[in-house]
Amino acid sequence: MENRYLRPLFWQHGEKKEILVEEIEQMYQNGVGEFIVESRPHPDYLSYGWWRDLDIIIEAAKQRDMGVWIFDDSSYPSGVAAGKIAKLYPEMTKRYMGEYHIDVMGPRKEATINIGAWVKKNTVVGVENLADTEESKLLYVLLAKRNNGTESLDETSICDITSLIQDGKIVMDIPEGSWRIFIIVETRNGGEEWTKNYANPLSKEAMGKFIEIIYEEHYKHYSQEFGKTIKGFFCDEPRFGNAAGYEDTMWKKGVVYPYSHELMDALDQRFGKEFKTYLPYLWSNEDAVCKDVHYCYMDTVTKLFAQNFTGQIGDWCRAHQVKFIGHVVEDNGVHARLGYGAGHFFRAMEGMDSGGLDVVYHVWPDHTEGRFTSPFGYLDNRFFYWGISKMASSATHIDSKKDGETICEIFGAYGWQLGLKMMKWLTDHVCVRGINLLIPHAFSPKYPDYDCPPHFYAGGHNPQWPYFSRWSSYANRVCDRLSHGIHRATAAVLYHAEAEWGGTYEPFEQVVQELAQNQLDCDVVPADYLVDETKSKVAGEKLWINQESYQVLIIPYVQSVSQKLAQTLLDLSEKGLPIVFMSGYPEHIYFQQESPWIRKLKESKAVLLSYGSLAEWMRGQGYFDVKLDSYQPQIRVYHYDKENHPSYFITNEDVHHERKFVITLPKGNDWMAYDAMEDRFYELEQKKGEADSYYLTLASYQSVFLYPKAKECVDSWKPLVMLPEGEILQLDGPWQIQAEKKEASLKLKDVHTLRNISSPDLLPEYSGGLDYRISFEITDEQMKKNAYLSLGEVYETCELKINGTYLGCKIVPPYLFDLSGLLQRENQLEVHVVNTFVKEKGDNRFDRAMVQEPSGLLGEVKVVFVG
Repeated sequence: MENRYLRPLFWQHGEKKEILVEEIEQMYQNGVGEFIVESRPHPDYLSYGWWRDLDIIIEAAKQRDMGVWIFDDSSYPSGVAAGKIAKLYPEMTKRYMGEYHIDVMGPRKEATINIGAWVKKNTVVGVENLADTEESKLLYVLLAKRNNGTESLDETSICDITSLIQDGKIVMDIPEGSWRIFIIVETRNGGEEWTKNYANPLSKEAMGKFIEIIYEEHYKHYSQEFGKTIKGFFCDEPRFGNAAGYEDTMWKKGVVYPYSHELMDALDQRFGKEFKTYLPYLWSNEDAVCKDVHYCYMDTVTKLFAQNFTGQIGDWCRAHQVKFIGHVVEDNGVHARLGYGAGHFFRAMEGMDSGGLDVVYHVWPDHTEGRFTSPFGYLDNRFFYWGISKMASSATHIDSKKDGETICEIFGAYGWQLGLKMMKWLTDHVCVRGINLLIPHAFSPKYPDYDCPPHFYAGGHNPQWPYFSRWSSYANRVCDRLSHGIHRATAAVLYHAEAEWGGTYEPFEQVVQELAQNQLDCDVVPADYLVDETKSKVAGEKLWINQESYQVLIIPYVQSVSQKLAQTLLDLSEKGLPIVFMSGYPEHIYFQQESPWIRKLKESKAVLLSYGSLAEWMRGQGYFDVKLDSYQPQIRVYHYDKENHPSYFITNEDVHHERKFVITLPKGNDWMAYDAMEDRFYELEQKKGEADSYYLTLASYQSVFLYPKAKECVDSWKPLVMLPEGEILQLDGPWQIQAEKKEASLKLKDVHTLRNISSPDLLPEYSGGLDYRISFEITDEQMKKNAYLSLGEVYETCELKINGTYLGCKIVPPYLFDLSGLLQRENQLEVHVVNTFVKEKGDNRFDRAMVQEPSGLLGEVKVVFVG
């Protein structure tokens, strides 16, 4: 197995050669085979110092046969081109479409409308104005009749009066009634200030300049390494940036919309008629036509983003023998919105060579629903826990170009409290949802570095670094076993973006949650793939996309759908594919006031279900893969076929309790288990009288792979998951306790019982190693028995010796050890415990936002004799 499944961010600030090489060597020695070089920021980016440091890095990587990836900008998010877009091509920076309006009651004779005052800078004192700082460009002036003085507009009344402008003013007769004059402008203002000077993502020409500045410049310097040591480029969080936030800004007051010179022609083509007179509806949600206008706009700009930003870069990379990877902003559902989003996750990712996401502070045990406060604002727990990873891996599963690879930027901003225990839990969490390549965030050669900790090596100061390879070996094994094969899922779930643009909807993760809690796996599928007969088909009453096949298609509630999707759903149903509508049928077909397609959908073979009944219905219809004998909402199952052999990756996400159950697997195989932490196969206990059913017990934090049985792989070893029943010897003390740091040990000289070392009266700011020693005696009878040790609660990494014999390291619970055959009448137990860096380094915006765990060995420590 190659160590090619960990590809961490390697930050650059202009460090000396020896520091850079040392960091690379530490990565290499600890399970890392590739890394992403990121300016964070580099003081001499795209100039002499940058190329000097890249020379050093590439040569060090070549000597170690490591792969190098290049972060595609001077800082995140991608798109500023190190400031050169604004400097060299200011006309190619982001542009927005904004709106002002004037309300007037008619009739008015010879009324003067001062248009020029709205587009010149610094003309409206004390009033928020899109032109306050820079001159805006007038696009259109539109006149619309208001219905009874409300926000509703008379669609037939809207007309373009731009041509009436003379010397910045319009003089006209205003008819009787309530009217609104819309002034539509092109502006650089009103959006996210941080990305104001970024390349316009809707403009092919602007993104071409971005490629020229960043990508082609690197190619000029290292063309001979492209496709060899240099594997590709990493793009981070490109977005529309018309608003600084995750919320849906469509039609909200004051919002500006992404704009480019290509946009209006594309909107006209998509809408089927001239779109400009419908622009006012972008700032309204009062009329039925608003749904269609919002949908048309979003459908158009998300395609332009995909074509001109990620699509154009991806094409360039593949033409130059490298890959293009990365991710957009997915947080809190913004993957389907403007603002921080790219509008449509699957379209934005289409140009990339892997699916991608980031998990930076986002996912936590037990946070499965509701909201969670974080240093970044609120987190939508349901989306992050159930949706984000499944969405990213689905993009990979359905797209052959991605070759089965889904990356996850992970661990960043969790603070120094993040240790190997949580890293292992997060690894299981994303991998059981289909992620198979991790981008640990981050290795920083700068120390101390206060930027989004943790930093894994941290110049050798991170107390958990000596045990990093224990985690990295595990992660490489898991990802390897989930790569170069085919994922198998029971259901396809419709991606909801198009529905969100034009009406009420249920997010896809609501369906994913119910399925996952019942061990029913799925992929999330966009409508683009369903309606494209070159990408999807029904055969054998299953939906086939790429190499994936699904027994059922599930539609979360969507108020609005396109006619093409409605027709496709009917066609799929007629071909034998079971289709389920959740909570209700669609009610609106885009661009149609009344449509027979709604009635046809209701009269089709599709089934209407409510939440709470979906899993039961699927099992009743035979649409399942594995089955548990009891409800186990914390157990996840992921089916993956590789080299013509099926496997199941099973995890326990309950960090408090072990989970016992009987699992029934498909007929035709005897099954064995594989423990990726210990890298060992072992026998499964079969349930009597049921050939395909097996007993499983998973401790908290534990995972297991199930494979068809191969006798040559299995030995007599079994993981120690629970302490067996037997004669108990409690090891209460006295304990000898010492800290690695001499001055800290003085505080512990009179402590002989197990307690939290971080207590205020002991070492509340101590991070590092702690040594525990105790002597105990056993009887001759006890020496004849098998003996098992439980350390109880440990925070958090531990190593153990008994009578000088090293028994290994554990980075997660359960902290159980087999002492059989190793005990004497008089015994010496030594336990080395390492906490996280948070006690020493926790005074930062990330760690202060979370409750910290205790430190040390808390016990109860006991030996159980069996036999």
